[in-house]
Amino acid sequence: MNSVRKRAAIFIIFILSFALAKNIFAEDTQIDTQDTQSSAKKTDKAHKYSKFFDEKKEWCEALVITCTDFRFATATQEFINDRLGLQGKYDYISIPGSIRNLLDSKTRDLVLNKFGISLRLHHVNRIIIIGHQDCSIGYGGSNSFSTLADEYNTICADLKKARKLMRFKFPHLKVYLFYSTAYYNEHQRIYNFKQIL
Repeated sequence: MNSVRKRAAIFIIFILSFALAKNIFAEDTQIDTQDTQSSAKKTDKAHKYSKFFDEKKEWCEALVITCTDFRFATATQEFINDRLGLQGKYDYISIPGSIRNLLDSKTRDLVLNKFGISLRLHHVNRIIIIGHQDCSIGYGGSNSFSTLADEYNTICADLKKARKLMRFKFPHLKVYLFYSTAYYNEHQRIYNFKQIL
């Protein structure tokens, strides 16, 4: 009787092992099928992107880099859209402190990578960098300088350093610099954008 039980137990173990192995092979087949489907979807996506780039007639003309300061946001958009004539033809990246983060060795790579994505995907052909007066995030505000001329000279020097860095990283692009100021005239804020050569 004991040997009959042993044979029955061995038979049951054999059947269970066979069923388990069959299940595992079925899962492997399913995974292979999913991988093949996933690969096909990726190839299809790549084809669609390739077709998009082949058929695209118009590209983004410029990448605009500004500070996040809300006081200058509307005026900066109007300047870019109306005075520079780029409405609907540019990528707009605003970062706290604008060029200070580009010049800081701790944040430079992160910022340049962000710009690089836009430049590669949208075939940008020029970069516009806008610094502004009283930048509290990047420079501690106008009160951190002894005079307005000192503030202007410091920020313009940093704008020029940023241009050198951008030209080094993206030598095929033109880089334009602007310095924005604001003042009150009869309870109205007036903005000025000066090109820095």
